[in-house]
Amino acid sequence: MNTKDNIPVINLEAFGKSYLNGKSIERSPSSIYDLDQHLQISKRCKYQPHKGAHRLDFYLVFLVTGGEGIHTFGLKEYYITKNMLCFADPDVITSWNSSAEEQLGFLCAFSHEFFTIGLEDKFFLNEMPFFHMDGHSVLQLTDEQMRYYRPVFELMHEEYQNRNPYSEHVLRSLLHSILDKAYSQYRLNQCQRKLGNHSGLRLLKSFTELYLDDFKPLKDDREINLKKVGDYADQLGVSQNHLNDTMKAVTGKSAGQLIKDQLLKQATMYLRQSSKSVSEIAYLLGYDDPSYFTRYYKKQTGVAPSELKKKISVL
Repeated sequence: MNTKDNIPVINLEAFGKSYLNGKSIERSPSSIYDLDQHLQISKRCKYQPHKGAHRLDFYLVFLVTGGEGIHTFGLKEYYITKNMLCFADPDVITSWNSSAEEQLGFLCAFSHEFFTIGLEDKFFLNEMPFFHMDGHSVLQLTDEQMRYYRPVFELMHEEYQNRNPYSEHVLRSLLHSILDKAYSQYRLNQCQRKLGNHSGLRLLKSFTELYLDDFKPLKDDREINLKKVGDYADQLGVSQNHLNDTMKAVTGKSAGQLIKDQLLKQATMYLRQSSKSVSEIAYLLGYDDPSYFTRYYKKQTGVAPSELKKKISVL
């Protein structure tokens, strides 16, 4: 059970009541087995105008066709309005505020298990740039691009409302097409970067998966216990020097710095959105000495944790 200082976690069962102003997700009269536990789709209207900091235990993608508001995903704050495709995942703390009575469009909430059935790459969602704390959680779409996405969401909603024994496969294919299209659009909009050879990229991917896995206890408001770089190197079957050299060649940063960067991102997200004290956040991130955490955070960011919390509280 969450205390008032914990970041509440919203599950799929409570999704409709939490996001749609108390309304349940529309469902067909005869539900197909347990699909609702892994996928829910709704038209977006009567969206709750305010929602404090929370996490999801599922992935969320939504298309905005009307309305407006301020939505925070992890470390970034966005002004959300029509012609936007937005993403959230279980790793980020999110919140929003809106003065508009109606938020129009489509919401699709889905589990990792539902999306990855049949995929060889079970880490596909983790690799997408939309599902990261400091990633690209919002895509601004042109009218032409909306003419692609809107019919797909409409098809998904119609299929979801009129399910049959084959609907699961249809819905998964439509969801895959949305994320594949969004990813291709993102790649086309970015300057192509050559990040080194394939072996270096594979090591970066494996190392990232390892250390990010050690941040997962934060989802349950539990303290993390990060390993030393040498321990990660041992798990990967390489030397610590090789791991550091490869990370520098691929990203420009050492393995240790990549982990520290993630710690700072998590700290900043909690300081901005959590009601926890600076000391509680420090302990949660594995610091035995909150004063050391305060000094380190200020040295790295130029702002003391208490100053950041004070600044956010008066906005």
